[in-house]
Amino acid sequence: MTAATSPGVDSPYAWRLAFLSMFCIGLGGGAIYLPVVALKEVAAEFGDRRAVPSMAYMLGFFAMGLGGVFMGWLADRTSPRVPLLIAGVSIALGGWLAASGSEWLLYLGYAVPLGFLGNAATFTPAMNNVQGWFDKRRSTAVSIISVGPAVSGFLWPQVYRWLLPRVGWRETLVIYGVTAGVLLFACAFYVRPSPMARNKARRASETLEDLPMPSRAIMAILSAAGFCCCAAMAVPFVHMVAFCGDLGISPARGSEAISLILLTAVAATFAMGRLSDHIGPIKVSMLCSAIQLVSLTGYLFVQTLAGIYTLSLIHGIPYIAIVQGYALVLRRLYGPGIAGWRLGVVMLFAMAGMAAGGWMGGAIFDATLSYRMAFQASLLFTLLNLMLLGTLYVGQRRCRLQVG
Repeated sequence: MTAATSPGVDSPYAWRLAFLSMFCIGLGGGAIYLPVVALKEVAAEFGDRRAVPSMAYMLGFFAMGLGGVFMGWLADRTSPRVPLLIAGVSIALGGWLAASGSEWLLYLGYAVPLGFLGNAATFTPAMNNVQGWFDKRRSTAVSIISVGPAVSGFLWPQVYRWLLPRVGWRETLVIYGVTAGVLLFACAFYVRPSPMARNKARRASETLEDLPMPSRAIMAILSAAGFCCCAAMAVPFVHMVAFCGDLGISPARGSEAISLILLTAVAATFAMGRLSDHIGPIKVSMLCSAIQLVSLTGYLFVQTLAGIYTLSLIHGIPYIAIVQGYALVLRRLYGPGIAGWRLGVVMLFAMAGMAAGGWMGGAIFDATLSYRMAFQASLLFTLLNLMLLGTLYVGQRRCRLQVG
């Protein structure tokens, strides 16, 4: 297809690409949820230590964030199709490697083929590419991309719940790897770079003159905020099934609570995306942070299934929307010519936060036989996140007043 007949910005192809990218993100993130659903089963094979599946979860998320920087850079210099091709092969191999033997192979599989080369290749390149396909409805397109992890987290645990009693967690992980890997490899051939990326000679440069504070300070604040919010977010999410079991609630109800978080996250992401068009993405992220404070406080006192479901609804509102806000903030501050690595860096710290939070919950439980201190630590991380976002908001507001 020639450049003259190639689809353009806001075209039907752009919308199809947004939904396909969401589907690919949903495929790539499936491995992360196995240690969540099968936490006790995995731990039972390694000395009944919950820190083992928590460590696999941590390595998968941290490697995803680290790989996102590389994959964003690679997509900028080649095509967003290339990372997806790599992801397809890597995830197929990674599922087999992580399930094939010892504790160290579990860690290696989650860190390299499933995380750094697999899941990392789906989110950051897709987010950067799809934003370049839209002008009028960019926030809606970003919301579609952003719900990919929630779709993954809703669908794959249901699959795992059906497979685990029948084949065990190792075979389940192999089935995931083959299924997701083949589908990702096939989907990659539909992906095209955005019109701006195709016209590199006309590509706009980053807007650095009108920033409310030095660029390095903005990147540091958003990166630290991403780490803090996600570290806090991960504790109840990763340990929900085990936490419910400790309260005398069946693991099936815990899985339902996870699904409820993610279903709420899907609806909230679109709502918060539209709200950001009216009040700005920084305010929306601050609102999400305040909502997260409410849910985490509740986990310190909850005892009943009704309370778990209620807190899951509240916890789901900021689950994705707060990170979506960071992508919109970057685009608004740096302009359409934003370098792909910037979102990759922020997502690196966000994924590192998810990794640290998931591991922290398991480590604190192993040390205290309770999740109470883990929830208290999560509250502190959320308060710090709110302070960081408030600093960026005050700087932006001060800059506008000076210009005005």
